Order: sequence, then structure tokens, then C-alpha cells
Amino acid sequence: MRSGLGESVQVMEQREMGVNIEYEQLTLRANALREELHTEIERMLNDIIKFKVHIQKSLEDYEGFVVEEVEQELGGDDDDDGEGYLDGGEVTGQMMVDAQGE
Repeated sequence: MRSGLGESVQVMEQREMGVNIEYEQLTLRANALREELHTEIERMLNDIIKFKVHIQKSLEDYEGFVVEEVEQELGGDDDDDGEGYLDGGEVTGQMMVDAQGE
């Protein structure tokens, strides 16, 4: 009976060691996967930020183009007092409608 009990204890200790090794391996794999996911998320955020900056720059360029076009359209008018449709460099849709109606 004692020998059977001793073998059972030895089997349980081996099983415990196996489980501990498997736990360590899983922990290492989880950490590696976490690092990989963080890296991928960081790359995606960088791409999104670059895209956002590109869109902002394109919108600013387009706004500048619209301002220049409105200035050219209104350039023939005698209203050169510095006020009117161009207020601080911004042109609204209503200003464009008003300018077309004149």
C-alpha cells in the first residue's frame, strides 16, 4: 500500500511539474502575442494619423484655392474697402451664393 501511495505522489509531482512548465510556456506566448498586438495597433494608429494629416492639408489647400477663386471673382468689383465676403480668410456657402447672385 505504501509503495502504491509513493508512486501516486511521484506521478502527481510529475504532473505538477508538467503543468507548471505548460503554464510558463503559455505565459510567455501570451506576453509575446500581447507585444505583437501592441506593435500592430501602434502601426495602425500611425497610419491613421498620417492619413488624417494628409486630409487636413488637402482641405487647407482646397480652402486656399476657394479663397483665391472668390478673390478673383470679386476682384473686378469696386468694393475694395477690405471688408465683405472675405472675413478673416474664410468663405461660407452663403457668401458664395451671395457672390453668384450679384
